[in-house]
Amino acid sequence: MDEKTQVQRIEDNVKTFNKNIGDNDQDLLTYSVEVTIDRALLYLGHETLDERFERIIADVVSGIFTKYKKNANNMDVDTAVSSMSDNGQSVSYSNEIRNYLATSPDNELFSGFVSLLSRYRRIKVVSPK
Repeated sequence: MDEKTQVQRIEDNVKTFNKNIGDNDQDLLTYSVEVTIDRALLYLGHETLDERFERIIADVVSGIFTKYKKNANNMDVDTAVSSMSDNGQSVSYSNEIRNYLATSPDNELFSGFVSLLSRYRRIKVVSPK
């Protein structure tokens, strides 16, 4: 199965779960889905993502967007202002979702799904040569 097709199907599921994701969030949505897939593959020890996990990944990404949409007061999640300077006219934007995806442990990222996913983890056995 083509990876782009799989990402697109997951994005469609996320948009079905979460109607608050707008067109301005598309790049961040794609990034979030791709990173979450990568994290799931690392967590599971798999090379490819089985179709059975697509809705779970979509639910995880939808939950992340819901959490950070609330914090951004209905602004675009990727463009919430995090700091401002007056004289230097400097404005910094928050990348809360990207920071969360980069720093959260697996059990937090996949909260509610760890017990479900743990059944499908492949154990890596290291043996002396």
